[in-house]
Amino acid sequence: MRSTLLLISNDDTAIRLIELVNQTYDFQFQIQVCEDAFDLEKQVRYYDPIVVCLDFDYIEENERRKILEVSGQRNTILSYIVLKTTYTAQEMRMYFKLGVADCISKPLDKEALYYLLHEAKAQNIKEELKSDESRRIKECTASMKSCLAYDLIFGTIKNSKDIWDRSKWAGLSTVPNTAMIVHIDEFSRLTKNKSKLWEQSIRSEIIEIIQQFRDRDVQEVLAIITAADKIAVLLSVPLRNSKAEYKALALVYAREMKEYIKERTGYTVTIGIGHYYEDARNLHVSYQEALHAQTHKFFAGTDSLLHIDDAEPFVNETALLPGDEISSLANKLTVGDFAGVKQSIEQLWDILFQKPNADPQVFKMQILDLLTTLARAALNGGAKPKDIFSIHLQYARDLYRIENTIHMKQWFKEAVEHFLECVLTNYNEQMLKSVQKAMQYIHSYYLENITLEQVASHVHLSPNYFSYIFKKTTGSSLVEYITHLRIERAKVMLMDLNYTIYHVAGAVGYNDARYFSRVFKTIVGKTPSQYRNALLVPKTLAKEGTS
Repeated sequence: MRSTLLLISNDDTAIRLIELVNQTYDFQFQIQVCEDAFDLEKQVRYYDPIVVCLDFDYIEENERRKILEVSGQRNTILSYIVLKTTYTAQEMRMYFKLGVADCISKPLDKEALYYLLHEAKAQNIKEELKSDESRRIKECTASMKSCLAYDLIFGTIKNSKDIWDRSKWAGLSTVPNTAMIVHIDEFSRLTKNKSKLWEQSIRSEIIEIIQQFRDRDVQEVLAIITAADKIAVLLSVPLRNSKAEYKALALVYAREMKEYIKERTGYTVTIGIGHYYEDARNLHVSYQEALHAQTHKFFAGTDSLLHIDDAEPFVNETALLPGDEISSLANKLTVGDFAGVKQSIEQLWDILFQKPNADPQVFKMQILDLLTTLARAALNGGAKPKDIFSIHLQYARDLYRIENTIHMKQWFKEAVEHFLECVLTNYNEQMLKSVQKAMQYIHSYYLENITLEQVASHVHLSPNYFSYIFKKTTGSSLVEYITHLRIERAKVMLMDLNYTIYHVAGAVGYNDARYFSRVFKTIVGKTPSQYRNALLVPKTLAKEGTS
């Protein structure tokens, strides 16, 4: 309750007397004193008083009228009291004409002040009661409208007279006959990482705008929340001659409402529209139709209008996803085939969205099954279980918040890319470890006749797969790698003249010296003898130069 008395005066005697009367009789006013009337409107807005006492003895005469004229323009329950030592009859008439509640002569009288503050207190209580009553009436009416709307959409009212009476009690001039569902587009994105209060503020803002919506024929609507992102709207469509005319008019209202919401809030909505029913007891049917029509936004997209007449029945097939394409995608994911995975995704979506009448819920369930299959493929490809389980959980949660196929494609693409990254990361790590282990084995036994099968078995891989990753990592085949190791060892031994060519060949793993010579020349460009002689020539020349 407002309880401030604003006193514009620098008369200490008057100020102390007003404070004394307020305290003695427990009026409980908060006394705020300002010494001049400069920017009085700002002070009134700040303190929000119920009484302003203006001491005109300290206010210039040419300012008094201006103050009262400006104050009289305020549409409030605020009372202005003039305090002044003497008044002329003409002056007093002017003050009352300008809206002053009372004129008190100075010096102030304690009894006069008592009646003044008592009357102000009583007037304030009276106005507050009126305000409370008005607020309670509005709250009661709003509650009656909400209860009526919920009973209508759930079909719990069986008597037409009850519907009519309750509509009148709720202040409706007509009984609703058509239901719509307003779906807030991308609600999950708008409220991601936000509080429940933020979510409620969005719904409340849109409901308020819907209730403000007025058309040349629609003067009132009932709007209630039916889900986190959905608002049911009941309205009365004027009498028409045919079903087609009712549909056309309902689409006009929905389009105007959609644009009205977007213009005033910045949010886009998709509206599902049910049939017109003359008997309001069938409004629950219209509501279910609107819900069904609205679910087609999964294929129609956001910011759209969907009438039940245009909503074809869903095809509830048990297998919407092609098995061969899924197997191909899973296999490519397992081996880390990035280009192949991308190509398979494109082919898969082309097939999937040739069926625009698939039930979105069934569709999402099968997409979730596909996500699980791909998670299993990533695990088979060597990805870490902890990473895959985390990714699967995250995307499974997000799946049921997806509103349309555009978001679905983006969601699926990101999920597969995350799986693929996990496969490739672990694949590269494991491949490097296997090759390093194989190279250690080769460096220990390359002088022996080791085979691809032996090395592959040592690192627990199939010969073909080991051959593939060894060539990819080192740039050479296993045979080429071993050959280079042997030739490098042979180069070292050829520097020692105590070793014959035949002895060097046998020492580096070649039983046939002639075959060794051919291999050596192919790699080095010289035969073993030529290579050795080339090493000896500089030494001979050096000796001749010093002699």
